[in-house]
Amino acid sequence: MKRNDMLLIGIVFLIGAISYFVIFFLSNDKVVDDGVAIVYYYDDPILEISLQDGSYNIINDTFVINVDEGNNKYIVKGTNGDVEIEYNEYRVRVTDEISPKNICQKQSWSSSPLKPITCLPNNILILVKEREFIPADIDGISG
Repeated sequence: MKRNDMLLIGIVFLIGAISYFVIFFLSNDKVVDDGVAIVYYYDDPILEISLQDGSYNIINDTFVINVDEGNNKYIVKGTNGDVEIEYNEYRVRVTDEISPKNICQKQSWSSSPLKPITCLPNNILILVKEREFIPADIDGISG
């Protein structure tokens, strides 16, 4: 190889490495401790889990099978079977599910809007969103 070829390979590698670390740090920087994890079945929200304390709100009780408050585990109905979601210290993950390669379980914890948990074989999606705070003194009339 010529010197210019080696230089081009080095520049491409350097740009790739810098891009990887920028994306990595941006995704970890966007962690929300007081957000909410919303569990969707297809396009319909079925469960909300507070990342602050693990409290929950069942939106559609047809798809939420069981809630184990002592262990912070939530079982929802997926297309292939039950999907178990765990909450721990401001983050959520899928701990048990039925799918051909168990891809959902292999995804790590999420507490960032930039890192959704997708379980396509079961049509389950977990999105982390920031809570929207509305100050109490705003009454809808500005002026």
